[in-house]
Amino acid sequence: MSYMKHLSLFILLVSSGLLGATSTFSQPDSLVTFTGTLVNFRTGNVLPNMSVSYKKLPYESEMGDFTTDSEGKFTAYFRAKEKYSLLIENEGFIKFSEIINPLEGASADLVVNRTFNINEGGVGSVMKLEHLSFGLGEATILEASHAELDKLVQMLEGTPNMLVRLEGHTDYVGNPTANLNLSQMRVDAVKKYLTDKGINPERLETKAFGGSQPLVQSSSSSDRAVNRRVEVRIISDGK
Repeated sequence: MSYMKHLSLFILLVSSGLLGATSTFSQPDSLVTFTGTLVNFRTGNVLPNMSVSYKKLPYESEMGDFTTDSEGKFTAYFRAKEKYSLLIENEGFIKFSEIINPLEGASADLVVNRTFNINEGGVGSVMKLEHLSFGLGEATILEASHAELDKLVQMLEGTPNMLVRLEGHTDYVGNPTANLNLSQMRVDAVKKYLTDKGINPERLETKAFGGSQPLVQSSSSSDRAVNRRVEVRIISDGK
């Protein structure tokens, strides 16, 4: 056999793995660079300063703790052939845990980028619906608000045992009784939107405050707008 034929055969055997060559993925001690980004599921905002921990399974012989940076990111280095338990547990958010198989979704150079959508939660937590708006002096929900309300629907669907109270607030200018009635009509409208999307009405309480709990004491138009709001208070997380 000529030299060129020998060389061609050698290259073929190496490329097919018949000479014992192994890919990076099969090396038991290969490290996967795993970068996670934590995002508030409802708002879409990244979550800095969040605690993240992991343990190697099944014996928890390796453990690690991280705090997300200003971009909501953390980076861990996992052994390619192992499994890990990832835990994200922070005040004001529902605990998130997942079993991580490091090679799942890994690129050829053993890099994984994952986004974790974290739900707000914890009994007593309050979420302001920042992008919820109504017609002036009305309880008609404007179409621009639907995206945020749909996010709330998805959050409630993902936490089927959670009970919430929809709390309505107006500014404190004008007739107090009219303001109280308006805030009640607005939370009733939000409740109807959620139930129309399939959320069990027994999971949704409502409470109207009118203008009795302003966030800012001012009669300027911008501050009055801040005081007009609907908030979602978690009264039970079902645990």
